[in-house]
Amino acid sequence: MRTQTTSPPKRVTRLTGPQASRRWPVTLAVAILTPLVLAGCGWLNQGGSTLLMTGCAVVLMLTLVVAGAFCGAGPGTCAAVLGFAFALFSGPALNDYVLEKRGERYEAAIAGIKGYHRKHHDGRTCTVVRSDSGRPVTYKIDDSQGCDEDLEPLQRVTLVVDPDDWLATRLSTDVKGLTPGHAWTCGGLLAGMEASILYGRLRRRPRPA
Repeated sequence: MRTQTTSPPKRVTRLTGPQASRRWPVTLAVAILTPLVLAGCGWLNQGGSTLLMTGCAVVLMLTLVVAGAFCGAGPGTCAAVLGFAFALFSGPALNDYVLEKRGERYEAAIAGIKGYHRKHHDGRTCTVVRSDSGRPVTYKIDDSQGCDEDLEPLQRVTLVVDPDDWLATRLSTDVKGLTPGHAWTCGGLLAGMEASILYGRLRRRPRPA
């Protein structure tokens, strides 16, 4: 007579009681603190200091590694990639928003334009003189700050200056505030990162007692 053996049913472990209560505070902490730290690193990186930029890069990488470790291999990698992109986009977005809102505008004139060669294209630096304070104040404006090719010496322009001298001075033609495309990009990256964090935390199995 043939005897049929049956394997015992698999035990499904669910988070109940103390296990669930211990998991949710960590999940909320990762979901809330991670985007705040990433946005802070992106903002501090706008100051232009090499030392501060290096410190922000270290904090950024540590934050992504810790968040990825809490979420598991697959979701953690996705959260780290989206978080890195979020930090890259959120810094300039905050820069544009803050400078457009609190920047002080001054009439000025272009005193000279100097071109230089870059690896992939030629760059330009505009020497802009502001004389509204009674004495000439000179600014060096790069092509990434509004020194466009259509500008000419002695042309009248408008400078946008950060009163706290944290953000770089730019020409008004380069200050457009937070554009809808930039806002949607940051929002999409943030939503994707948060979804990866929550998914990774919810699917993780508890350690056996």
